[in-house]
Amino acid sequence: MIEGILNAQGIIVIAAYSGLLFGSLTLRLVWLRRAAVCMFGAVSLILAMHLLPGFHNYAVVLEQTISVDAIPFSLYANFDKGLVGLFVLVYFFRGRASADYFQVLQKPITVLLIFFLTPCLVLGLAMLLGLIHIDVKVPVFWLCFLSINLFFTCVAEEAFFRGFLQQELSKVLHGKSYLFIVPIISALLFGIAHIGGGFEYAFVASAAGLGYGILFHITKRIEWSILCHFVLNFLHFFLFTFPMLA
Repeated sequence: MIEGILNAQGIIVIAAYSGLLFGSLTLRLVWLRRAAVCMFGAVSLILAMHLLPGFHNYAVVLEQTISVDAIPFSLYANFDKGLVGLFVLVYFFRGRASADYFQVLQKPITVLLIFFLTPCLVLGLAMLLGLIHIDVKVPVFWLCFLSINLFFTCVAEEAFFRGFLQQELSKVLHGKSYLFIVPIISALLFGIAHIGGGFEYAFVASAAGLGYGILFHITKRIEWSILCHFVLNFLHFFLFTFPMLA
């Protein structure tokens, strides 16, 4: 076992996952590469949901009440989910390490409006649905939360839902008049992934996912959706009930 995080089964999973990533990037036969990409996406989702053996995610906070009237909160350093973020980013950035990726942003005013409006509207919607209310606080583990939330949550989720899922759907529907539905599909799937928190929570997550998806659709740059996701979570953590009202 590696530092109590990874055992032999986990090493085998990582080796297989690496093989799928390599095949997705290098296989020449189109049908075989597409099969590898589909398998890579499926394993990414399963791994992010902690359904594969071999990983022992470290608990930073267990069942702690952060807001007086909130449900208890636990914080884990999910190595398996962080691994998904890293691998999917490698897949996303294949062939993109060139100057044109960082070209001048198209529609900068529109992008900035969506970037700033998404956290405001989503948090407002959560308040309207009775999921949260204003609760200004600075929990003692704030630095751990921000670090883990950025690298193990925001990066991983945006890499998968926008950098992989939305990107692949956009390829399939490229040139179609209904390409605009792609961010909506990724947002709905993002909401479904959060259904464990209840229907209202999933609905709010879908609204957030729509904002992230539109940002990615316009910019084609994953860092915009990652940063927007992080800003929303940052505001939620420090200024509102966290994670949500009991």
